[in-house]
Amino acid sequence: METAAMLEESETRMLVALRVRERDAAACAEALTEIGQRVSEAEGFLGLDVIRRDGGLGVDFFVVLRFRDADSLASWTASDQRRALLDRIESLAIADISRQQAAGSSIWFAPIQSLPGTPPAPPFWKRWATSMLAVYPALVALVWAFRPLTERVHWVAGLFIVAAVLTGLTTAFIVPWLTRVLRPWLLRT
Repeated sequence: METAAMLEESETRMLVALRVRERDAAACAEALTEIGQRVSEAEGFLGLDVIRRDGGLGVDFFVVLRFRDADSLASWTASDQRRALLDRIESLAIADISRQQAAGSSIWFAPIQSLPGTPPAPPFWKRWATSMLAVYPALVALVWAFRPLTERVHWVAGLFIVAAVLTGLTTAFIVPWLTRVLRPWLLRT
């Protein structure tokens, strides 16, 4: 009798997968906690599980929502409260958010394809060209701009000043910007 009841079970689950930047993981976890508190008040809600996976291109969150039936899930999905809560999370996502729905007692979700793994590194010559593009123009500009200062100090100290400023600029601004701009070219094989 229990087996027959299990086979007729209409429990419905939704799997939501999203990826956020490492720096946004705490804010996403906080928003998911708030969703968990709010969804627990929804009609037909049975449970919520969140799995967090750190590493790779960001932090992945996999959320499984369980409802008594498809109508209860549909009602929550269509609610204004849910939309307001998800706006915060969607603004943090760095990849498309995947959603899959399934019903029944024995559920297998298909692997989610929208969260890409770590892409292969670009070929050496593309990394070298990007580095040269980041360093050489900035180096020329800094040597010229700091010449009045570097002429008054020992040449080793002058090189250190230019290298320190160049390292900071390329690490914090130039290389990240170039990587974003050149991303299609860098990833093309």
